[in-house]
Amino acid sequence: MKNFKTALAAVAVVAALAVSLSSCSMSDDSYDYPNPNALVTIKTAESGETYFQVNEKTTLSPVNWTNPYKREVRALLRYSEERGDGGLFSKKVKVAWIDSVRTKAAVPYSDEFKKEGGSTLALYNDWITCCEDGYLTIHFAAWFGADRKVKHIIDLGIDPVTHDLYLRHDSNGDSGYMTIGEGIIAFRIDELLKDVKDGEVLTLRWKDYQGDRSAKVKYYSRFPLSKSEK
Repeated sequence: MKNFKTALAAVAVVAALAVSLSSCSMSDDSYDYPNPNALVTIKTAESGETYFQVNEKTTLSPVNWTNPYKREVRALLRYSEERGDGGLFSKKVKVAWIDSVRTKAAVPYSDEFKKEGGSTLALYNDWITCCEDGYLTIHFAAWFGADRKVKHIIDLGIDPVTHDLYLRHDSNGDSGYMTIGEGIIAFRIDELLKDVKDGEVLTLRWKDYQGDRSAKVKYYSRFPLSKSEK
């Protein structure tokens, strides 16, 4: 999997959270999910078969799982390999556990987008935060009020000229610093970056608890299934 190339300093959110942008490959980082061993894109082949895209060379064919999603999404996956030829795909796998990631499309960085949001957001330095397969996936943390019932909104805008990525967090009127909540969100970015080549370095911008921040992001477009064919 590809990674962010520029590390950022940690910020304080009750306890210090590491807020650098790092590798997307699985590591020993502690996390509340029950031991996922891959971050994947759930895709459908032309044949109608569901498969998991792990990276540019690895695709997984699930033998015991029916796709409940009506569209393509990112997901955290725990799997074990099965014997036998995967056919078009790299491997056959048994799904032990899967949880979809909130997946939405990036939008143009317009005047209207600039007016939205403005709340602070912290980004984690772990294997989940990454840019690959035409997606920017982010593991984040933010302050919530005591009841945790207010819906926070996170969007990503892309400047059509500079290709800078602008992450916006709208707390939707949720005031107070009672508890820290964390989550994962993935943005489909390839549709707005059609003239950007693989490996090109882009700039991600957002506001955290120390002010305006930025990091360099190495862009990688969609991984075609053809790269996994035998």
